[in-house]
Amino acid sequence: MKTPKPILDRRRSIRVSEQLPFKIGHENYEIEVKTINVSEHGALCLVDKNVPLMTQLAVAIALPPENKKSKKGKIVRMKAVVVRREKDVASDRYFLALFFSSISPEDKETFNKFLQSRLAHAD
Repeated sequence: MKTPKPILDRRRSIRVSEQLPFKIGHENYEIEVKTINVSEHGALCLVDKNVPLMTQLAVAIALPPENKKSKKGKIVRMKAVVVRREKDVASDRYFLALFFSSISPEDKETFNKFLQSRLAHAD
């Protein structure tokens, strides 16, 4: 039997611990949540709704302003798929791992610049 790689070795990009407000939506519902961590390829969040695995979601993440002079941040929109779901017994909510499956080139560039700026400040 082959042992799976440790989770850190399977990651394609570095995760940034950042609480970003965002909305996820599917057919007849929309949920406002915050990320726990986020990367170029996905996010981990805690939600009140039991969203089934492999559900395709519309996602809109609100990025903070780029600098102190700018009062407005940007919204990046993408499609995501629920790839992992775990119940949080402490709060009766669910941890959802989302894989970003589709994002426009413009939103991808904006999102990646944001992530790089956060990684640069972490050093």
